[in-house]
Amino acid sequence: MKIGFFGGSFNPPTMAHTHLAKLAIERLNLDKIVFVPIGDFYSKKDLVPIDLRIKMLEIICEKENKKENKFEVSDIEKNFKEKKYAIDIFKIIEEEYKDHDFYFLMGADNFSKIPKWKDYDKLKNYKYIVFERNESIENIDLNKFKNVYLINTDFTKDISSTAIRNNVKNKNKNKNKNININKNNNKNKKTINLNVNEEKAENIFDKSLDEDVEKFIYNNKLYI
Repeated sequence: MKIGFFGGSFNPPTMAHTHLAKLAIERLNLDKIVFVPIGDFYSKKDLVPIDLRIKMLEIICEKENKKENKFEVSDIEKNFKEKKYAIDIFKIIEEEYKDHDFYFLMGADNFSKIPKWKDYDKLKNYKYIVFERNESIENIDLNKFKNVYLINTDFTKDISSTAIRNNVKNKNKNKNKNININKNNNKNKKTINLNVNEEKAENIFDKSLDEDVEKFIYNNKLYI
């Protein structure tokens, strides 16, 4: 089986992530994409607990798998209490999926940093699918890698998780009076509310998010 492992914070997962996953499946004829959200040990600003990020990814996967059963979410980093490097996660995946043909997906911005990552010489022995847009990877000699597949993306709009989180914060400063949001709510809470309002949530994300993920963020008061 040909499997692509798509790592990232997914904080939150956007339509861009879904689009890139589908693009990789189409271009390289992958049998499956496995999303691998980073663990809670990462010190990233506004990072919500991994349980919440996994749930948002599961919402996307459940919907996409109704069309074609090719999306999955891994909780491989969920129980780690201390920092793990890319090579650590790659080795775990390699051991678990040693009988499969697997690839690691990432954007050109991250791939260009690989020479500075721990155990760079070992990382070169894995296969990568790299998404190019405006970023350059000219600083890397691709001939030193086992396999690198470059995919030119067709985005005309920048869809970033950071921009979405900022939009949530800005919109909630001027939110509709009918929307009751407690600003003192602990954004790192572990409780997951799966109920959605019958009324359609305000579209504050400009279609950058799946509508059910948007409702999940809205109902669980994330990023406010």
